[in-house]
Amino acid sequence: MLFYEYLSSLEAKSEPFAIVTVIKASENSPGRTAFKMCVTTDGQIVGSVGGGSLEYGAKNEALEMLRTGERTRVVKYFLKDKEDGGNGMACGGEAELLIETVMPRPHLYIFGGGHIGSTLTRYAADVGFDVTVIDDRPAFASAEAHPQASACRLIDSYDDVERLTFVKDAYFVIVTHQHVGDGATLRGLLRHDDLDAKYIGMIGSAKKLARVFRDMMAADIPEEKLRFVHAPIGIDHGGQSANEIAISIAAELIAARNGRELADSCAAKKHPLNQPIA
Repeated sequence: MLFYEYLSSLEAKSEPFAIVTVIKASENSPGRTAFKMCVTTDGQIVGSVGGGSLEYGAKNEALEMLRTGERTRVVKYFLKDKEDGGNGMACGGEAELLIETVMPRPHLYIFGGGHIGSTLTRYAADVGFDVTVIDDRPAFASAEAHPQASACRLIDSYDDVERLTFVKDAYFVIVTHQHVGDGATLRGLLRHDDLDAKYIGMIGSAKKLARVFRDMMAADIPEEKLRFVHAPIGIDHGGQSANEIAISIAAELIAARNGRELADSCAAKKHPLNQPIA
């Protein structure tokens, strides 16, 4: 398989990888300018930047970057004996390498393909999420309705969410067309045997959600799982239109992807478990 075909196959499988490129090399370097290699998270190498300790060092740099999420790094190697301050290669000269990591797009599942869901699909796709829209209405679970979504799923009922399969480390947004659907979806996600979520957000007013959350606790859903839910969803910027709400949700998703907490998130101000029941 050719080098770039191999990279395409990794992208198609949503597997992270690093590309190492020789960007500058002296005459004695075993790797020439534009030599490339790919490093996967399990340490597999395809291609070459010259072999030996040069390649070994670059591989370890790439693996570290894949672990931490660092996107680019330039490293310089002095190809001489270690006692002379080099990397252990005796060929002499220098080599400068560019290491770039390619991370898969995070998966986002949006439950509800109505006004907010469809608008959020566009924004989320634009900022790098791989979006799947799920709805129980055929017209709202179609590629025609959501051209920027990677996939659409039509389900019989939101009561089926517990039995659906999802990608690991995914993000979930609940904005169905009815309150009952929202509650059924959240209950299904929190009871899912194999859910490894990075983020779960649910729309609704703080008072209504307070009652929903306490009903779920009475149904033996642990409080720590409910504390994980971003509810009410989005940031508190005062806007009320579908576009504005979708923007506020997209902002919170971006923050979650980057490990940030937002002081102005609705959940920070009005989480359901902190609200009195009227």
